[in-house]
Amino acid sequence: GETRVDKNEQLLELLIPSLEDHLMYFTKDRSQLIFPLNAKDPSEDDRKITNGICQIIGSIKESLVLQKEIPLRWLVFHQEIQALSKKKNVSVLILEACLQV
Repeated sequence: GETRVDKNEQLLELLIPSLEDHLMYFTKDRSQLIFPLNAKDPSEDDRKITNGICQIIGSIKESLVLQKEIPLRWLVFHQEIQALSKKKNVSVLILEACLQV
């Protein structure tokens, strides 16, 4: 499987080319970066950059999720838990409710 380092390298490879003008490097070896954005009162540019970052991370997440194989019963269990949570109008279920699924 992929390590955290592998995933970080993949993220950097996708983020840097598309957002090079909007980032600063945190380390001398350029392995860590930051995006100087105003989160409290974001400008239109800040919002565009944030949306771009979210889209890139979302595409990575989708590709990683699609590569993972999980047992079908886990998928069904997950869907049942979500349906029960929605039915009860709660975001967290107690253990007993989960065990009844």
